[in-house]
Amino acid sequence: MRFLLKRTTLISISILSIASITIGFVLQANFIPLQDFNSISREELLAFQKEYAINYPLGIGLFYTGLFLMIVVIILFIIKSFPKNSGGQKSSKHSNKNF
Repeated sequence: MRFLLKRTTLISISILSIASITIGFVLQANFIPLQDFNSISREELLAFQKEYAINYPLGIGLFYTGLFLMIVVIILFIIKSFPKNSGGQKSSKHSNKNF
């Protein structure tokens, strides 16, 4: 777990997830222009996109994998940002002094 909380590891995973999201979007996108985008039903649009995209299933897989990795990195950044308390007590300068 200590390896996952290192700053360089978190930055590397976040760069990997951003690259995965970008490549997945490009693979699933349809770059053929449509004239009447609003006149096509959702099912016809999905069939058109699956037919003319570069690699639709791979693009969807990479896109959702990148989103999952980004969520994991955000959770790990939040875990890393919380300070660790030893023994569950707050550390203070004056906690052990007798007045």
